[in-house]
Amino acid sequence: MTARGQFDLVGHSLIRYEELVIDPLVRIENWIVPPEDPQDEWTRTLMKMVGDWRAVLRSTYIRWAMAINGLHVAASKYKEEAEPKKFTVSSIRAARDGTARTEIIAEYSFKDAADAHLKIQPMLCAHGFIDIYAGLEEMIFAMYRIYWIANPDDLIKGTEFAKLRKLRRAASANEVPKAEWDNAIAARINQWQRKKLYDGLDKVFLGFCQNTSLKAPAGYISTSPDTWAESIAGVSLIRNLLMHGENVVPEDLETFCSKPHSLGFRFVAGELLRLTILDLQLLEEFCDALLRALNLSLVELARPTVRREAVARLQDDTK
Repeated sequence: MTARGQFDLVGHSLIRYEELVIDPLVRIENWIVPPEDPQDEWTRTLMKMVGDWRAVLRSTYIRWAMAINGLHVAASKYKEEAEPKKFTVSSIRAARDGTARTEIIAEYSFKDAADAHLKIQPMLCAHGFIDIYAGLEEMIFAMYRIYWIANPDDLIKGTEFAKLRKLRRAASANEVPKAEWDNAIAARINQWQRKKLYDGLDKVFLGFCQNTSLKAPAGYISTSPDTWAESIAGVSLIRNLLMHGENVVPEDLETFCSKPHSLGFRFVAGELLRLTILDLQLLEEFCDALLRALNLSLVELARPTVRREAVARLQDDTK
């Protein structure tokens, strides 16, 4: 369990293609294939990560959905309870002698407690949205880091990084321990990531796609890395508004909601910014769809013949 209380509620199994049973059909959500060029082994690493991050992001949504469901269960329970019992909330208070003790700081009738539990939903939805977004951000940077470790050339250009380039050559020639280079490039990537945090997650994602040469998979007609980034920008806007305590929907959020790739969000300028479980579902679905697209893109990038064959089939189907 992590500092944010994360734990896996999904899990996944790896099945070798030789062991794949077609009947009954297993639901396959992720493909892992060896690259045609051994230099592209990083693509297979990212394919494996897709499944891990799908479990992380889906589990994050499930945990918040469970928490919200708990509010309804509690509200139902307290509505059914007979008066004059009271719902109480306790906390720690300092006594005059310097010790701490637990005291009741609030007391409600069961009816009021039931109503209060249901009013907590927007708070959980807001924090759930922020939590899922944090996972999306971690995922994008984690994948980008794998690429940089395998392809660090652009990160160590210029006179500023001459020592790093020298260390890389020395490590390749076994003149210094490889661990020394690994630590040095990790420090450089950390430096790069700290700066990129302020660029906007959509721009970071686009940079990742451009550097890796990832494209929309064959058959994806209406979406692409550009539209995925556009959706990420909108999601980032919602997250930032929540983080900074905004209470009213601004014009730029309504503008995003009017775009083709708004993911189904429907916020109206001037209205109160209140999230529902549907908003969490829309974000979770986007994360799932994005991972599916990235997986297929990685397969086609690692094995160009797969993409050529897919494109040829699509062309035949349109004739």
